[in-house]
This record gives sequence, structure tokens and C-alpha cells, in this order.
Amino acid sequence: MSNRPDLGYFDEGQDLASAAFYAEALKPPGEARVLPPAAFRSLAFTALEDEAVWTRDWICVGAHEAIPGVGDLLPFTVGTHGVHVQRTEEGLKARFNKAQHGGCRAVPLQCQTGAKTRCSFTSCGHSRDRAAIPAGELGDGTPEMHQYLGLRPERLLTAQVRSWGPLIFVNLDVTPESPEASLKALNKAAGFFGNHKPLRSEEIWLEFPANWKLLAQALAAGEPIVEDEDAGWLLARTELSDATDTVTAWLFPNLVLLATDRETCTLTLQPSAIGQTICRVSLYGASPDADALARWRSVVEARAAAAVAGQFAASRWGASFRPETVGAPLPVQTDPHGQWMARALARRIARVPRAALPQPLFQTPRS
Repeated sequence: MSNRPDLGYFDEGQDLASAAFYAEALKPPGEARVLPPAAFRSLAFTALEDEAVWTRDWICVGAHEAIPGVGDLLPFTVGTHGVHVQRTEEGLKARFNKAQHGGCRAVPLQCQTGAKTRCSFTSCGHSRDRAAIPAGELGDGTPEMHQYLGLRPERLLTAQVRSWGPLIFVNLDVTPESPEASLKALNKAAGFFGNHKPLRSEEIWLEFPANWKLLAQALAAGEPIVEDEDAGWLLARTELSDATDTVTAWLFPNLVLLATDRETCTLTLQPSAIGQTICRVSLYGASPDADALARWRSVVEARAAAAVAGQFAASRWGASFRPETVGAPLPVQTDPHGQWMARALARRIARVPRAALPQPLFQTPRS
């Protein structure tokens, strides 16, 4: 996606895109170690993820129920790219927002820290998103119309959009592979969505002080059953605190599903800082009321505690906070989801070009 002459990513004395950075994490079970701390605390690594993951994978941005009417608009910042999905007469349209930098002439210093800032220009790729916007709030002359759609929405750069059950996914790549076959296999294996779970609860947003990878790893924890051969998803089995049999799925990178026979809890993750993640929680079932959503919120918060502890440990490893860890071998990876995450991440980063593209993607090929 980039056209720079050197796509090396360096931080903490390491080449973050090199095979050596992931070598210890990709060893066999029992020998593999956790990813180096830079993967969870480095601004340079977030830039690498933007190049390798957020601009190339299918990203869950929300649900159809959030934009039921024609003209309704769902904003979602993907990495550092402000995009939205709008329901039109012809179906869903995914586009890059008109204001990618909040209308600023240059990205302000406070917006270059790896944290999503609160800003009056809510469509900026460096700011926090707002909830779905009803069509009535997008009238001519409104700030929302200008920031998201501009005066000529048909001229905005488009993105790929697909649906899976009630969920909406976007992909910012030019010609991504279709996800339909993989997602169909996942739903056949676990029955996350269908007529037996027809209704959706309201959506709540939680925020945890943990990197998105650690949070997804903790939320999807369980005994692995099967995975997609292209590292698109991992299916596992676990039990809740009340001994309810539960199936989990991690659709890399940002969707985690927790499902029982009667309900499916959807967790859509979005980095809000290097070590902070927003988790958008909703519930599908026969009657997903406030009590049921509160019960699942407790499950999410309990599972997220492991990610918060992991982020705390990663932020101090090899630093003066813990001098005994300076130069010490990284801990052995005991979580199968952590090993799967390392493989999925390394596979994607290995695909990132390490040299300039001969022809920018946005230009007409030279004769």
C-alpha cells in the first residue's frame, strides 16, 4: 500500500518486520515464547500493523441493525483510516471519509502519539468514532455531511464491503480475496447466527487498558477445536463460570464471538491507543434483554482481566521497572490462542513489501 523506498520498521533496536523478530514465538508448543514486548507497546509496530493487517484484512465494523434505514451511516476508524458504511437504495456502500485528518492542514502532534484523540472533527482517522448516524442528521450543511460525505459522496474513494449474517465487514485493499467460503464454514461449525437467534440487543462500548491482540486472545480463550487453513479464524470450546458450554471464535483481527446454544455475544475490537482497546458488545438471541447483556458484560470483563495483566507485564518487561528482566529470555507461551495469534500476525507481516512499488496503485500504469 505504501510507496516508500524503505519499508523497514525499527524500534527498541529491532527490525519489527524481520523473520527474526517472530522466530521464538513460532517454535513448537512448549518451546514457543511470547512475542517481544514491542509488539504491544511500540508506536512503530502499530504502523506496521496498519500496513500488514488493518489495510489488508476483512475488518468487522458493526451490524446491519445499527443502520436500518436508507441513508444511515456507520463510522469506523480502521487503523489510521477513517471510513464509513452507508445504506443506500442500491445496498451498502463503504467509503473513505471526506475528512481523513479532521480538516487539519497537517496531523497535529497530539494526534501522532498512537492514541485516538477526542476531537470535534469526529471523522478523522486519528480520532475516536461516534455511534451510527441516522440519515436525518446528514442533511445538507451539517458538520456530519461535510466530515463524512463531503458535497459529492460519489467521488469518495471506496472500500470493499461484505456481510456475514447480521455483521458488516470492510476491506481497504484494492482486490482482496472473498471471505464468504471461510465464513460459511465457520458458521456451519458453530451456528453463531441464524433463525434461532433472531434479535439483537442494544450495543454497549467497553474500554480496556490492553493491546488489541492481548484482549482478543483473552476474550477468545478456550481449548482449540479447528482453525481456518489461511489463519482467518480459530474456533475453541470453553465453559463459563456457571459451567455453561460455550464456543468461542476469533476472526482475525478484530472480531471475537462467544456463543451458547441460545445466545451469541459479538465483541468488535478497535484500538484506541497502543495499549488500549474499545470493545463494542452486543448480543443475539431469542430475547436478548438488558439482564442478559449485563450477564455477558460480566463475562467479558472477567476475561479481559487477563489481557490487562498481560499488557502491564509487557509494558515493564526489559525496562527499569523490572531490571531482572533486562536481557532475560521471554516467557514461554502457554496459551494456544497466543501461539495462533503470533502465527497469524507473522504470516501477514511476511507479505508486506520491503521495497518500493514500481507503480503507485493510485496512478494509471505507464505505457
